[in-house]
Amino acid sequence: MDVYGAYKTHLNLLEDEERTILELKGALEIPPQDVQDELIDAFFAWVAPVLPVVNQRVFLSMYKDPLNPLFLLLLQAIFLAGSRVVGEKSRERHSSSAAHSSVVYLQRAKALYDAEFEKDHITVVQSLLLMSWYWQGTEDTTENGLFYWSRLAIGVAQNFGMHKSNELEMSLSERRLWRRIWWTLYTRDRAMAAAYGRPSSIDADLTNVDPITQDDFIEGEGHQPDSVRVQFFIQYVKLCELMDLVIGRRRKTGPLIESEFAQWEIRLSQWMIQCPEQMHWSQSRHSFWPAILHSIFYTMVCQLHALLPAVARPTASSAVALQAGSTIASIMQAIVSHGQVTYVPPSVIYSVLTVLSAAKSQNLSSSPTLILQWRANIETCLQVLELISTVWPIARSIREGAGLIYSEKYFTRFLMRR
Repeated sequence: MDVYGAYKTHLNLLEDEERTILELKGALEIPPQDVQDELIDAFFAWVAPVLPVVNQRVFLSMYKDPLNPLFLLLLQAIFLAGSRVVGEKSRERHSSSAAHSSVVYLQRAKALYDAEFEKDHITVVQSLLLMSWYWQGTEDTTENGLFYWSRLAIGVAQNFGMHKSNELEMSLSERRLWRRIWWTLYTRDRAMAAAYGRPSSIDADLTNVDPITQDDFIEGEGHQPDSVRVQFFIQYVKLCELMDLVIGRRRKTGPLIESEFAQWEIRLSQWMIQCPEQMHWSQSRHSFWPAILHSIFYTMVCQLHALLPAVARPTASSAVALQAGSTIASIMQAIVSHGQVTYVPPSVIYSVLTVLSAAKSQNLSSSPTLILQWRANIETCLQVLELISTVWPIARSIREGAGLIYSEKYFTRFLMRR
């Protein structure tokens, strides 16, 4: 299916050679209507809460109106993000086609971006952020990595002054969407800097964007946004602000001193105390977005008490790290048992990797009970990585490497020392 009619205006601005290149790359093609619907539904259900950069009401209104065509670059980017989280039954129905191939949609979106097909800079930023939902291999600074596209989106946004949006004349609805986009850029920047050791791109001291609020998710008169998804993102932003402590520490030499350790521990505790009740997670009342939120929180706790170099850890750190790792493992088990593995964001991979790394840092020979508890956590993490690899292929490489480290002999060696 082509879109020449709907995008004739855009195509007329291209040179014949550019148009031919886009045609050859399939960039002007879109999937059948039923596939479009599935991908868009999947995107708004499972990706938009983490990347709330698209006004759903405006988008769907344009999507259903043939006389008011959507931006093709954004559409291909949404198809890409949606293809990551589309349901298993849908995948099976279209297994013999490219309908749900993330790489196909990435190639189409990239071709449109390279050709400067889209002139609206907000749409370009939105699209680049969604293209960061493509992550295939271990190299994340290339076009195969989420870091590459997120960093590009931040650069474009800053070039057009999104970090100084309070100084621009905009309508209320535009300002709300801009704040959502900016704080999404911020969360991507901080999360990747903390997780993968990348330098951060956004200097919070040089921005004047107002804090994100519930009102920023109101998408029109009479609209009531989903409170769980809204609170997920607001609380996620707050956790990303705490990540500045980790990122800032990497710019300094030497381990954490006692006051720094205490500062981060207090701020993490304050976040948990202030977290709205509806966002609390427990196995007995599992809910997907609170689960993802708390997996991020406990990853930070585990990192503090087991991985960050410190002058001297509190005697309770080993127990705290074990509890955090066990909670992450429990969250992963709940996600698996509720059939939600298909929908997990890439942050889950880092959470699992943190548990694996934390186990390596512990003095397991001190207690057989400790050995068995960490072993159970690791086995859960390895199982989860295997399942996640169907959505995020990089998880398979991590699973294979961790499986070699945490073999049967690894734990037996510690038990034999007793």
